Amino acid sequence: MWGRIGLQPFVLYGLVCVAAFGAFDLNAVASAADQPKSWLDRDQFTGDWGGGRAALADRGVSPYITWTSQITRNLDGGLCIGTDVGGVVEFGADLDLEKLGGWNGAMIHTSAFWIQYDDDPSADVVGNFDEVSNFAAQRSVRFYQAYVKQNFFAGKVTAKIGQLALDDDFMISPQSAMFVNASSGSLPVLSANTKAPIYPLGALGAWAQMNFTSTFRLQMGVYGGDAGTQSSNRDGFGYSLSLRQGAAMMTELGLDQNGGTYKLGALLHTGEFTDYLTGEVRSGNYSVYMVLDQMLIGNREAPKLGVFLRSGLSPLVAFNEVDWYIDAGMTGQGLCDGDRVGIGCSHVSFGGPFVQSQRDAGIQVTNSESVIELSYQKQLTHWSMIQPDLQYVINPQNAAASNALVAAIRTRISF
Repeated sequence: MWGRIGLQPFVLYGLVCVAAFGAFDLNAVASAADQPKSWLDRDQFTGDWGGGRAALADRGVSPYITWTSQITRNLDGGLCIGTDVGGVVEFGADLDLEKLGGWNGAMIHTSAFWIQYDDDPSADVVGNFDEVSNFAAQRSVRFYQAYVKQNFFAGKVTAKIGQLALDDDFMISPQSAMFVNASSGSLPVLSANTKAPIYPLGALGAWAQMNFTSTFRLQMGVYGGDAGTQSSNRDGFGYSLSLRQGAAMMTELGLDQNGGTYKLGALLHTGEFTDYLTGEVRSGNYSVYMVLDQMLIGNREAPKLGVFLRSGLSPLVAFNEVDWYIDAGMTGQGLCDGDRVGIGCSHVSFGGPFVQSQRDAGIQVTNSESVIELSYQKQLTHWSMIQPDLQYVINPQNAAASNALVAAIRTRISF
């Protein structure tokens, strides 16, 4: 698995570090070294590089690399019994332009992926719509994001411009984000119905957030409407811009109050969409959504027990695969050295015209699909985590598949 792509990601990562080191006095780097820590006590697996990592950070350069791997096993039902093994290495750097060149309140972020999956366990083994791994993607080395971020008016306004992914900023619930199923990230009313840039694809875009008060904010973003597909956009730069592909425009209001976070958002897409039954083409599509994330015990800074609810609706049913979607759940944290445990459920309803068009083409699909997920995160060290996960898929989208019981173990290491 590792040999097919080779060492390109690590070479790129190393070049960032070498270039940054070249700008510094090595004696100053050596003198910055702290007393070495035990490898179990380090913040990252590779430690402080003899003081080099801290010296780089002091000068505004923070390279990073993380490896997330997952073993997924369909235990019962679905299309067949099977196991999938894959992983994703994310690498890049954050550059503090204030430290590097005196540009106050500005930074540059870059990121790329080395994706190590051979197939999609959902399509090949389970037969479901909501992918059982939110990291599963086509094997590739893929550029992801590169943007300049600037704060204005003492942090009351923040803006980004460059190559972006919109699911980094919108539709987020901190509690639902702990789950492994792909539906816990970007809502299917967006990810299934449009080609807007979401993991693992980015596109040109701009984003801004205005903090009206310490608890009330508005964020808006505009992105290229078609980031391509994983097959057509293999390197991360294979997207294009045109009036036909349009733009994806996001708006979200957020309120933090009484231990809760409440969000209302909308997507307006100006590209062309085709009616699944008639073949009629029209310009424009939209979706609306809400997010509720409430702490029952503790608060956002020190969470202990909380609940979440997210829901999305695509009113133009004839032009969308997903009609509506809802998920909900409960998470607990701090029961044992900061470990997290959560149970969540999701339900996706497919648009009637989409379902009929598939059946007319001889593809048997269901009208809806549901998932129940139980997950546990164990923080082993500052730089490593393990997460056993169990999912029960009810009424998979592929009508040939039966209800499935899927187990997974995810690990994450920060280098």
